[in-house]
Amino acid sequence: MSLSRTSVWSIMENSTELTGARDGTQAPANRREKVVLRLRSAIITGDLAPGTVLKDAEIAARMGYSATPVREALMQLAAEGLVEIRPNRLKRVAPLEMAAIVELLEVQIELWRLGYLWGTPNIGARELAALQRIYGDHAEALAFGDLTAAIAAALAFHRVILMASGNRELVRVSLDRLALIQRFVRLCAPELVSADMLKKHKEILAALERGDSSSAIAVHATTGDALLETARSLRDKN
Repeated sequence: MSLSRTSVWSIMENSTELTGARDGTQAPANRREKVVLRLRSAIITGDLAPGTVLKDAEIAARMGYSATPVREALMQLAAEGLVEIRPNRLKRVAPLEMAAIVELLEVQIELWRLGYLWGTPNIGARELAALQRIYGDHAEALAFGDLTAAIAAALAFHRVILMASGNRELVRVSLDRLALIQRFVRLCAPELVSADMLKKHKEILAALERGDSSSAIAVHATTGDALLETARSLRDKN
């Protein structure tokens, strides 16, 4: 699929950037980061569909930037798995392949479990305050039907606990393919982002508030299992 200059720009103009209070990220600091955020958002939401051809010059011209920050942004998105760069230098939105998603989730869920095992005993007042705020953002997003923000908040909730593990390598590896998981949930499994998920996060939060790491870990395991089961079911249908 190839989009014209006008349609690519229209999608980027109208895409919702996954930044701000709901996912805990900071505003973009430079042009490369601005391009990354706008393209990543459009890819995750499906506004830029899998297979869409991305041309450096077109994006740069419409954003009023030189080709360099656009090229760097596309390289970063390729490292995240969202953009595919072929040997002939053709750049396109990476395909959404269920077999690859299942393999990713099989690894990711084990990383999350390890993060909860190491992180939950270290949850203190600062982390609890962050989790309470993110829980509120998640509830607000669901109330307004903002699926993209709800997914970002759900993943931000888990990120707080992973970071509490104190293991920088675990955090780095766990976040490396997060955007791919966001895209999968947004496009293929939106039913998982529901009041039931919010209820489970409330149970995790309540367990952490009373210092019950074991219960928090057990509840979290059910959310990961549901995600993987959905991906496997979709893979087997193809």
